[in-house]
Amino acid sequence: MAYRPSSARRQQTSINPITGEKIDYAKKAHLLNDLAAPIIPSLDLTNVNDSDRQPPPSAHQYQGSARPGSARLGSYRPTSKAYGNFDHQQAIYTNRHGNILQNTHFDLNPDRVPAMDIQVVPPPPPRPMSSRTQRALSTRLPDSVRPAIILDGISGLSHRERPLSSINSPIDEFQLAWLESGNYQDSLQKVAADEKNEQRKHELMTEQVLSDQLSRYVLSDVEQEEDRHKPMIMQQQPRRNLDRRMHETKVKTSTSLTENLLSKRIRFSCRILTRDGKDALRDLFGFYFMLDRTLAIYEYRVLGKRSNALPLIPRGQYVHLSGYNQRQPYTLLDFYQGARIDFETRAIMSLPETVRHQAKLTISIILIDEQERQTLLLDGVQDLKRREVLYAVKHPYSTEQLENQRYLADVHQLSKSQIKLRTLVVYTNLAAYYRRRANMDRYQEKDSICICEKEDLLAGLHEYKIHISAGHFSYIWSHMSIQGEANEFLNLLFGEINEKRFAQVIKAYSKIDPSKTGYTNIDTMKKFVNLYGHPYGIQNHLSDEQLWTRFCDTFRFALDYPRISYSEFLNVYEALNIAVDQDDDFIHLINNTWHI
Repeated sequence: MAYRPSSARRQQTSINPITGEKIDYAKKAHLLNDLAAPIIPSLDLTNVNDSDRQPPPSAHQYQGSARPGSARLGSYRPTSKAYGNFDHQQAIYTNRHGNILQNTHFDLNPDRVPAMDIQVVPPPPPRPMSSRTQRALSTRLPDSVRPAIILDGISGLSHRERPLSSINSPIDEFQLAWLESGNYQDSLQKVAADEKNEQRKHELMTEQVLSDQLSRYVLSDVEQEEDRHKPMIMQQQPRRNLDRRMHETKVKTSTSLTENLLSKRIRFSCRILTRDGKDALRDLFGFYFMLDRTLAIYEYRVLGKRSNALPLIPRGQYVHLSGYNQRQPYTLLDFYQGARIDFETRAIMSLPETVRHQAKLTISIILIDEQERQTLLLDGVQDLKRREVLYAVKHPYSTEQLENQRYLADVHQLSKSQIKLRTLVVYTNLAAYYRRRANMDRYQEKDSICICEKEDLLAGLHEYKIHISAGHFSYIWSHMSIQGEANEFLNLLFGEINEKRFAQVIKAYSKIDPSKTGYTNIDTMKKFVNLYGHPYGIQNHLSDEQLWTRFCDTFRFALDYPRISYSEFLNVYEALNIAVDQDDDFIHLINNTWHI
């Protein structure tokens, strides 16, 4: 290195051209050698490695202040439980109250700052199923020829979480396992497609009902008979000019209806509340006409290639049979989803024999167009009363009904918790116990009503270790429409299936009982059940024979096994209704079980 003369050395002082301040470099160097002066600490980069993982926003690098911009030089605050603490043994970050905030993954390194170890790692996305695997899963093949691609495609998939963490009954576990297989989105898409088909059916029914209503009353009007009772005067005239009664029929009478008069109407789909399979499978549609507050129920039937609307309950004005509005005619406010309409059977001659022997017929509304109902209610209503009408639309239940629902909800919460891990076994066997106590004939066709004494109902609860207070039992007994009816007692004790779930149960039973006889057998069910789509079959946990045996065990409680009635089939899914919380899960379970 060449020697640089002192004249070429850096000057000891200089002047700031902006502020004019004189800068002394010798004094600045003296401050740098002073250990007491605060300086910015150097960064420790020994633990820095190459990684894509980023710390979460909660891992603050600056512990001395709330924001990086307000941090003072040289400040330090030790880790305190008052500001959160990270437990390396459990990998759980907790707040000052000890509540768990999140589960995390971390790299254990005691030399690093604890907050920097928090690494929130999202769960890996599920591996998509190939089309080849989907075709194999949807094909009903025996074990001997089932392709191995199923196991290859399923091994990396994350199954849906079971609704129960631990199940004591193997029958419950077998039935609920259908939630873990099949395509969940396909089940929901099929339900949406069925709703479109129902809409087309509604439009077809409306056309036929209007045609029936417009033509029926013109021919049967009393005005048509007025001129026929006048005495005939014989006159000497040609025969062709004589009065012939057929040609005297009027095309339109003074009281005849027009399509414009019947335009203000509401249409809804409904079903008969019964345990008889013949009547429960009837596809019913109701029409309420605002013109004269009349109501009519029609049945949808397919005769050959044609679909017809057959009147079940003729058009007329019907009244409440019980409750606060007893003997008052039904109004549009009485029609909403889940509402129940009662009819006296003795006044309706068009009812089938299976229903006519009962004193009362109850119709439950499955689906109704709420928007159209609200439009009809607000039509012609003054602004001062619109608020009252809207409140009545949004709150259709009376105070008595709401109190009844709250009380029964408390009973359901107490009773369901006692059978949560053995729902299917307890519910089905309890229903069979009540049938035996009622001395029901195995080959009796009308087995829809199962009447038991109060002591029999209490004995069944004691037999299956279900404990309810005397007040709860008395309340349920007093609110039964048929005193001692066992199926109604079970519905009040554990809760009923809502209409959305019940529609899927009816679709499943319609497949195994296409003749609508109200009975089926286990061999017919084998043709439609999706045994090879069961997770135990896909993963080769059970053989074909073992799968079929496990499925048959579900229905061995039937009194006339292998002959199974509609009521016994419904008992199975009333039990599964308690075990499955979400409606979409319940629909997927039925669709996956019966290939719907």
